[in-house]
Amino acid sequence: MTPSIVPNKKTLTKNQETGAFNWHKLIEPCAKRQISSNPVQASTRFVNCFISHESLYGDSEGAKEMIKVLLLLQSVDSPVSASQLAQTQKSYEYLCAYSDILNETDAPLDLCLEFSQLIHVMETLLKIRTQAANGMMCSYGYLNSCLKMSA
Repeated sequence: MTPSIVPNKKTLTKNQETGAFNWHKLIEPCAKRQISSNPVQASTRFVNCFISHESLYGDSEGAKEMIKVLLLLQSVDSPVSASQLAQTQKSYEYLCAYSDILNETDAPLDLCLEFSQLIHVMETLLKIRTQAANGMMCSYGYLNSCLKMSA
C-alpha cells in the first residue's frame, strides 16, 4: 500500500537543527487549498501537488499514473484520438480504484473530497471526449460549463 495514504502516519524529514526529515514541510505550500471557481484548474493544481507528494513518499507507480491524469487535463483542447480516449478511460478507472483505497483506509476527508472532485472532472472529460469522437468540440470552456451545470 502507498505509504502516503496511510492515515495518521507521521514522517519526519531532516532539518538543519535536528537532522530529522520532515516531508510535510516540503509539500505544505501545495497542501494549502486555493479556492477556484474553475474546477479544471483546481483539479490540475491538486494533481500537481499530489504528484509531488507521491514522489516524496517513493510511490513512483502512483506518481506515473497521476502524471497521465495531469497530461490529460492539460490537453483538453487537443484533437481526440482513439489512444487518448482509451487513456482517459484507464485514468478514470485508476482514480476510481485509488479513491476506493482512500475510503477503505480512512484517509483524510479533504483528500477524499479532492479525489471525488477529480473523478467528477475526469468522468465529465471522458463523456465529452466520447462525444468529440463523434464530431463534437472538446474544449476547456465546454468542460467547465458542463462541470458547472452538474454542480
